[in-house]
Amino acid sequence: MNPRRPRGRDAARVPGAAKGPRRPRSRDTAPAGGAASSPRRPRAAARAASPRSAGPPDLREAVARLEAYHGTPEPPLTRDPFAAAVLENVAYLVDDDRRRRVFERLREAVGITPEALLAVPEDELARLIADGGMLPAHRAAKVQKAAAIAAEIGVDELRRQAAAGTGARLLRRLPGIGEPGADRLQLLAHGKRTLAPDSNALRVLVRLGFGAESDDYTAMYRSAMAAVAPQLPDDFDWLVRAHQLLRQHGQEVCKRTVPLCEVCPLTRLCAWYARNLPTETSRRRS
Repeated sequence: MNPRRPRGRDAARVPGAAKGPRRPRSRDTAPAGGAASSPRRPRAAARAASPRSAGPPDLREAVARLEAYHGTPEPPLTRDPFAAAVLENVAYLVDDDRRRRVFERLREAVGITPEALLAVPEDELARLIADGGMLPAHRAAKVQKAAAIAAEIGVDELRRQAAAGTGARLLRRLPGIGEPGADRLQLLAHGKRTLAPDSNALRVLVRLGFGAESDDYTAMYRSAMAAVAPQLPDDFDWLVRAHQLLRQHGQEVCKRTVPLCEVCPLTRLCAWYARNLPTETSRRRS
């Protein structure tokens, strides 16, 4: 008669006794309710799929990559704050080349001074800027309103305050100039150390990890400006180029709905790309 086979812990004392199945550890057990937990993701994969956690990237490196990709931008058409405000208002929803042509035609035909612009009948002004997009009469009225405000303040005073970085309140009196616009005019005048991004450039900065995305545009703008401020150099020529390159990149590559991540030179630096790579890849393949 065979001896009784030991059970439970006694089996471990018998030489050659087979071990039972390993009892799963607490992290491998199913949670209450019987639903199986998802498998642990390998650390390398987790790092690849998670957003960058080291904070925003190096701004100089990002701008250098953009300049290598897009080329060095042309200098701005004007640095004068009043002329830049006129350039903003002569056209609407057109590309930069068309806006430039309309502005240069107006400059040659009339001149970009408050006195010259106020001396032209509004209907004649509308005719001169007609190919600048929608509502030429409305745009002409805005140009003359800007001229009247500049005449009241004084163009020299606008220039002085813009160059000192103290002109935001006065510049925002001009039509079409909000907080980002006032920052841009002061940047062009070499008065305020900022990137002054428009909506395209702001999208690039936020996706890189500068600031927090928000439905509140003003809050998002200020968040990005605060995040990028520690990396801004005292080199205004560089800041203007960075402003132009970020804007161009947002227009042509880092688009709002279908960003062209496959050709973007910033993917290695981009927090948004790290978060959305699996989704973007699967969506483009479908």
